[in-house]
Amino acid sequence: MNGIFITLFIGLGVVYLILGLVFSRGIKNLKDYFLAGRKLGIWGLTSTLVGTQIGGGLVLGTAAESYKYGFYGIFYSLGICLGFLLLGLGFAYKLRAFEVSTVAEIFEVFYGSRFLKKLASLISAISLCGILAAQVLALKSLLFGLGITSNTVVILTWAFLVIYTMIGGLKAVVASDLFQVFVILSVITGLFFYSFGSGNLSIIDFKNIIFDKALFASQDLSFNSLFAILVVPILFSLIEQDLAQKFFAAKTKLIASISALISFVIVLLFSFIPVYFGAMAKFTGVNINGCSSPFISFVSANFGSLILALIACAVSAAITSTSNSLLTAISSNLSQDFDFQLFKNKLFQSKVITFFVGILALILGLTSKNIINTLIISYDFMLSALFVPLLFVFFKKDFNKISAYLSIIFGSLSFIFLKIYPVNFPAEVITLSLSLIGYVLGYLFKTKEIVNQDVFL
Repeated sequence: MNGIFITLFIGLGVVYLILGLVFSRGIKNLKDYFLAGRKLGIWGLTSTLVGTQIGGGLVLGTAAESYKYGFYGIFYSLGICLGFLLLGLGFAYKLRAFEVSTVAEIFEVFYGSRFLKKLASLISAISLCGILAAQVLALKSLLFGLGITSNTVVILTWAFLVIYTMIGGLKAVVASDLFQVFVILSVITGLFFYSFGSGNLSIIDFKNIIFDKALFASQDLSFNSLFAILVVPILFSLIEQDLAQKFFAAKTKLIASISALISFVIVLLFSFIPVYFGAMAKFTGVNINGCSSPFISFVSANFGSLILALIACAVSAAITSTSNSLLTAISSNLSQDFDFQLFKNKLFQSKVITFFVGILALILGLTSKNIINTLIISYDFMLSALFVPLLFVFFKKDFNKISAYLSIIFGSLSFIFLKIYPVNFPAEVITLSLSLIGYVLGYLFKTKEIVNQDVFL
């Protein structure tokens, strides 16, 4: 099987590289490189939004969680879907209306602080780098499931991904996502319908399987972990740079909203498929070795080598589509929000930054253990620090940078404290509440200052 997979895999890699080379010709400045000239239409934007979210976490991570917990494995995917719904109902429209290049730039435009912009950009980059590391772990899980246990193959594959992303920027990402999303949806969805039909299962049968308490360890799930897996992706989708970057690149505000709603429908329908494969792997007694994926192990045990190779390529496309989006998002943060002068040519400097970010994520990913846990921790960090001050930008017209400072400080410190001293309560509720308290305190200080000035006058 490895020979078939490697042949197809190399073929896909060549396609990606060609796309990177072709679209690199039209790149003249950072706006072209990071925002595709702000010319994305509905289908281009929709494909890259779907490709960004249908990655290693949603496919392999959800399947792994469903292998352990049955239906509850879908919570992460549902969080992503509900995030798209909120974006489509107004948040995407607002993001496009901001006319900025990065989420962190909002702190300079609305709160009037360049330091806050740089601080927010650094927090965003760290968070996204953790999510990118989870994609490395997903790639490793995929290859291990195919019997390819050498980290050398993971490293070479990742290097190839980084190089073509570095060459073509967002334009190459969007072009490759159009191709990758077609591969992902057609191959994985096609196998799902074939497997479901050949297994003579009804919807009721499958419902009984995924809720079987004797089969799955759903009793081991705590309310805190379920809350985090569902709610954190919803909130994070409203402020994450890799999604926001796509909305910043949309032709119009309306296109941004419509694309988010279409993405919601597509991802929602697709999200049940990894649950099916993960649960069926457990139900049929498929043995999972090491860090291999239940999804890949189930396909390997029940289908021929050609089908397995096609599925492996589709899953690798899912991982790649998310990874290249994250790479450009992190590079966008570091290149546009900081005043690096490493090279005279800023476009070349951005490509160099993209390369080194990819290497750092590779190192982190090879040392990670759990895909979903790595994702949630990465989401939590940015949410705790930045969600509250960014959320107010969507609804308010007057801003106070002291509030933003205190909100970030309170949220960040509470995140660190709760990682060291966890409590039996959703940590996200605590960190966001303290961040909100910090924001309100900033306004109280401002009000007190104004009152004192009036008294003095």
